[in-house]
Amino acid sequence: MKNFRIIIFYLLISCFFIIIPGFSFADEQSADLGLTKIEVQPFSAPGGPFYSSVEVVNYGHIISMSRSVQLYLSPDEEITSADYEIGSVEFSFIRPGESAHRELLGSIPEHISPGTYYAGAILGKGFSLTPDPNSGNDVITGGTVTINRTYSRPQEWLNDKIADLILDLSNDERTIRSLGLLKRDKALDVIALEHSRDMAARNFFDHTNPDGEDPADRADRHHYRQLKNLKDGTSFYGIGENIVKIPVEKNVYGFGEIMNDDPDEIARVAVESFMDSPPHKEALLLPAHEKIGIGVAFDGEYYYATQNFF
Repeated sequence: MKNFRIIIFYLLISCFFIIIPGFSFADEQSADLGLTKIEVQPFSAPGGPFYSSVEVVNYGHIISMSRSVQLYLSPDEEITSADYEIGSVEFSFIRPGESAHRELLGSIPEHISPGTYYAGAILGKGFSLTPDPNSGNDVITGGTVTINRTYSRPQEWLNDKIADLILDLSNDERTIRSLGLLKRDKALDVIALEHSRDMAARNFFDHTNPDGEDPADRADRHHYRQLKNLKDGTSFYGIGENIVKIPVEKNVYGFGEIMNDDPDEIARVAVESFMDSPPHKEALLLPAHEKIGIGVAFDGEYYYATQNFF
């Protein structure tokens, strides 16, 4: 009799749980991907290369299945599948609460007319065993893009974008090793960018420039305070530095052909090169380093990237 009462009680609780107002098993068994950010280069031309990136977040309760995202250029702020499609990227297995981004190097349609367009993206249905509970976050509109008659490379934008990506990838390497994130320092940015531009302009590749200046000399010239007191009571003077020189549109051993207009690829090659070199890896992962400056320059054949640490 006692066991019978326990079973009845369990069934009553189960029934009560099912009829709680507002509860939906569909919500608990869904992955709700939403578009949160889109970034594109500022200008291009018909048939020209076009770099863009898009970010999604899983607002749902289970890991997402595969979903595609189509990127478009539209003459107005309303992004639809009838607009000019640039290309698509895939998102798969995004955990609840996590975000992910993808990069795309596509090309502008040949038949597009010169003018100003809105960049946007649409999250496709893809392959999913569960419904999308909120389709309201499946479309996003970003900034404007100027389409000129002839193509010119947005070189300064590419340089800045590569520097931003180098920061992200460098911090990814520190994160997986439970190290503190490096914070971008504008004063160090100035020192790093000056050195990259100097290497590109004077065709050298070294920590010491033709005038005999090393990283500490350059920091002194910019009045950057280089004395750091550590928690263990010791101190050191100077800044750390990593440099890399990357040829583009050539087959590079271990990397294949590196495309000039793909900032994500160039940044990844830079950080992979640092991680493959023991002294560069040590500088990037040094626990005492808290700040970073990054500068990127291009001489028409090579990208030069400099990291300065403090």
